[in-house]
Amino acid sequence: MISILRKIQPEKMSFFEAISYAAGPAKIFMPQYRLMAQDVSATAKGAILDIGTGPGILSLEIGKLIASARITGIDVSEKMIEIAQRNKKKYELTNVDFKVMDANALSFDDNVFDMIISTDSLHHWKRPVRIIDEIYRCLKPGCEAWIYDGFSGASNEDINTYTVGIARVFPLYSVVRLILGIHGFSQKEYDTLLKNTIAETQFRQCVCEQRGVMMRVRLRKPR
Repeated sequence: MISILRKIQPEKMSFFEAISYAAGPAKIFMPQYRLMAQDVSATAKGAILDIGTGPGILSLEIGKLIASARITGIDVSEKMIEIAQRNKKKYELTNVDFKVMDANALSFDDNVFDMIISTDSLHHWKRPVRIIDEIYRCLKPGCEAWIYDGFSGASNEDINTYTVGIARVFPLYSVVRLILGIHGFSQKEYDTLLKNTIAETQFRQCVCEQRGVMMRVRLRKPR
């Protein structure tokens, strides 16, 4: 049932879905965004690409922490990028840009980014091998891509720590984990489905690490 619900989710959010996401989940998961921004800022430098940036919160949080970095956030949804541009004005940053772009065909040259990230988008991708190979192409040799997506194995403590008030909205932690499974994957799926998918890409292999209520899939392009 969960896999069916995941499959029917479109790659491109509709006008109303984009507005709803920015008004709800993007705010509820703010502690998770900040955790991921801290992860990236601890190792990243130079040019960073954020695929499926949505309302742009992660890109902006990273831009706030790494003034010397240049972050480009892309999304296939025009409405999402419009919202991200509005959020950029609130942050008053000059090192973050947003563009409408389809990750299936990135309009960047080869070997240009020092890091590529993606958050809460992987489960939407209809052709994940194609997108991940595009990530490989645009990533500089020796650099990493980090793909974060929901983790249905998150503990009650994780849910309390990395979400804002979600336990009050959904009193049953099992309901939260169900949502994380639909908008992400289970441990078993990360160990099998996801790793089998990565094996078909030019990266060939990956490392999966839990970070908050999400799993971080680390991909490294060899030198």
